[in-house]
Amino acid sequence: MQTENKSSNEKLNPKDFLVTLEKLKSIPDYENLGFTLKSLCKVTQTALLAEISFPNYTEHNQWDIYNILALLRSLIPKDELELLDLLNKEP
Repeated sequence: MQTENKSSNEKLNPKDFLVTLEKLKSIPDYENLGFTLKSLCKVTQTALLAEISFPNYTEHNQWDIYNILALLRSLIPKDELELLDLLNKEP
């Protein structure tokens, strides 16, 4: 979501930005979304280390790691991050 420059007198409506959770029915709030993203990062890091350290003992392949990273990327709340930037710039 791109925004135009807003004067300091205009108030931001956070509801215009908070759209990610509407698409993720299984995640109830942003805190849980953060926990999920962190968990996916840990699992992916562990999978990469396992592949490097024990290549003959891993069941996953590079496509599995790629798919986890693609999922992670799709879960990042881009519009909500823009809202945080706008709120941070307010005096």
